[in-house]
Amino acid sequence: MKIKFLAGAALLALAGGQTAMAQSVADSQRPPSSAVRHEYVDALRGTIKPGNFVKAEISSLVLLDPEKQIYAYCTRTTERSNSNWSYIGLTLKNNMIVDLKKNAPRCHDKRLRYYDFPELRNMKY
Repeated sequence: MKIKFLAGAALLALAGGQTAMAQSVADSQRPPSSAVRHEYVDALRGTIKPGNFVKAEISSLVLLDPEKQIYAYCTRTTERSNSNWSYIGLTLKNNMIVDLKKNAPRCHDKRLRYYDFPELRNMKY
């Protein structure tokens, strides 16, 4: 799944009403594709300092709305200056980010599976 990011706009779009996941959404989980991983890293390149993350993880991709084909995933990171997890939830429609929310409630759902994200942790300019 190729994802087109508008990095500046996406990083500034920190609004939206996201809630914890319904069971049907949790059941739709699939691991994030290589394209999803690389597009996210590409979107952040130049906006954050490479090598700043101690830990980085990306969640499964979930189907939020089957009729509208709206998907979502989360990332969580810890930085050298802050050992607490920082969460970002992204919502996608037509392979483009339509919402991005810091600390989105669904990102804390215990049913959501996270995977190591070395592409982000080892990001270079």
